[in-house]
Amino acid sequence: MSVESSRPPVILVRQLHDRAETRQQHARAARSGDEVRVAHGAYVRTRDWEGTTDRERCILRLSGFAGTRKRPPVFSHWSAASLHGLPLIGAIPDRIHVTVGRTGGGRSARGVVAHSTQVHVDDIVEVDGMRCTSLLRTVVDLAATAPTADAVVLADHALRTSLSGLKAELLEAWLRAQPMRGHRRSLDVIALADGRAESPLESVSRVNMQAARLAEPDLQTPFADGNGRIGFVDFAWPSARVIGEADGEAKYLDPALRGGRTADRVVLDEKIREDRLRALGWRVVRWRWSVARDAEALGALLTAAGVPRATTPWRDCASAPRRRDTPGLQHWPRSGKLV
Repeated sequence: MSVESSRPPVILVRQLHDRAETRQQHARAARSGDEVRVAHGAYVRTRDWEGTTDRERCILRLSGFAGTRKRPPVFSHWSAASLHGLPLIGAIPDRIHVTVGRTGGGRSARGVVAHSTQVHVDDIVEVDGMRCTSLLRTVVDLAATAPTADAVVLADHALRTSLSGLKAELLEAWLRAQPMRGHRRSLDVIALADGRAESPLESVSRVNMQAARLAEPDLQTPFADGNGRIGFVDFAWPSARVIGEADGEAKYLDPALRGGRTADRVVLDEKIREDRLRALGWRVVRWRWSVARDAEALGALLTAAGVPRATTPWRDCASAPRRRDTPGLQHWPRSGKLV
């Protein structure tokens, strides 16, 4: 599989053909500000560097690193997440993550984290000319190592944007990754993952609802009244007749999400929508990122609104199918072509 995208060119000293152009000249250009050094022996012209996003700069560093290796690396974890365009909470990590295989002999170095783990050939793809773990394998790896909220954001996004949206495919990627450290933690994230979540804010909210031991909500529930369709709500607890809305700023500030409306019009439309929901006998509760990140604060807000505590687990991860009893995976190979 190959996914292509565009990026500014990276100058690799090892590929210079003009003898008048030397490593020292590019080093001087970097010191003078005409170029930016993205890796040892790899440079980008400053005019190309300026105006790029943090993610684009990360990818340029990955490209520079890959271009200076004797063998093409397999990027993984946070580096693969950047290549796949997965949503990340907070700043993009500076360090480069590569997978070297159990017998690869690679070592972590300054700015580079080498993961000694096996990757099945089916879980390696090419993105923008660079090899990396597949979307689903990247989610599995980060589910085993990243904070739960970050990992669920990635897993939700993967399920929402994949062609099939089937959790079974994510589980198959998890099975191919075994044995791995953090396998139980990764399986817990897969169990909680839900492609109906439409934003990182919703994903983080759901993680902390579970942490606060609240009853599991219904996601993206449609509502209508006598005047027609009202729309979908982020969370709903029918037994308590409570609606929860994770209220990010983007819907008001991002022109691409406003659909040609002014910010004032969006606010007014939201108020009208909320009035219609309340007229149906439901209570509407809204929160922003500051509350979504805090399980105690979110739990207190929703409990005060009437959301009940959980009486049963949201998901029983222990009952997830294992290799020997998963339909279609009874003869899953214990060994195979690995990288």
